[in-house]
Parts: sequence; C-alpha cells; structure tokens
Amino acid sequence: MTMDARRLGSGELLAGASAVGLLVVMFLDWFGGRPAWEALTIGRILLVAVALLALTLVALTLAARPVAMAASAASITVGVTGLAVLYLLYRIVVNEPGPDAGADIALGAYLGFLFVLGCGAGAWRSLADERTATPASLRQTERVLAVRGAPRPPPAERDPARRSRRPI
Repeated sequence: MTMDARRLGSGELLAGASAVGLLVVMFLDWFGGRPAWEALTIGRILLVAVALLALTLVALTLAARPVAMAASAASITVGVTGLAVLYLLYRIVVNEPGPDAGADIALGAYLGFLFVLGCGAGAWRSLADERTATPASLRQTERVLAVRGAPRPPPAERDPARRSRRPI
C-alpha cells in the first residue's frame, strides 16, 4: 500500500489538523476545571468519534483507496459532526455539566467546539473536491476506459432531407 501526501486536499488537511487538535484539547479544562473526558458523558464518545472519523478520511485519502471510500467517510463525518455540534451547543449554552449549574466554561470547551466545526468543514470540503484534472485522476480514467474498451462511435446521423420514399 502506497501513501501519497499529494492526494491530500485542503479539506482533508483541515479535517486531520482539527481532529488532532480536538483530541489534544479534550485534555484541557472544559467545565468547572474538569477536562472533557470527565465533564462529558455521551459527549466524549461523540467527540472521539468525530476525531476518529476525520482521521479515517485522511488515512483513506493517503492510502489511495477508491474515491467512494473516502467520500463515504466524509459523509459519515459530516453527519456525526452535526450531532456533536448540536450536543456541544446544548452543553455550552443551555446545560453546563457539573454538580453546580453555574460551572465555569473554560477555554477548552470553546476550542473543542471550533475543532469539531473544523472536522466537519474539512469533511464537507473534501466532498466538494473533485480534482478531475490531476494526473492521478486522468490515469484512473484511462484505466477504467481500458478495462471497458474503447467507446463505440455514435451512430451516423440521418439526413432529414433524405427521407425514405416508400411507394404508396
């Protein structure tokens, strides 16, 4: 299996950097002096899932796997990121976790929210990145055409002025 860093687009780079940042920020204080690992119950599972899915997108792109696999990983990442964004908005704005309702929201919570948004934005951007003019894309197209064979020529067009004359 070959790894080609040139295959990474801006979306994959954003998703990968945001995923690593999210995993690091989860060790910082989020709510009431507690890190995300302690302060969030279901949330920590969602956050780890977002980070792992974003890293999976990067790994599939690097490994030169079929485009459908990377597109599937990007689609799932966007969906799970949407759930994580809604969850974090709820926890940051409406219901701060902790024994006291007035727990301080630390910088880690806001950074984590931004990194989750970065994972989703990177996955979304990778879905829009076709890169059809790159040499790798052209080689892949030529391989597909070689397997299927040359396309058939279009049928000859009929001249509308020459209609078949049938005897009446």
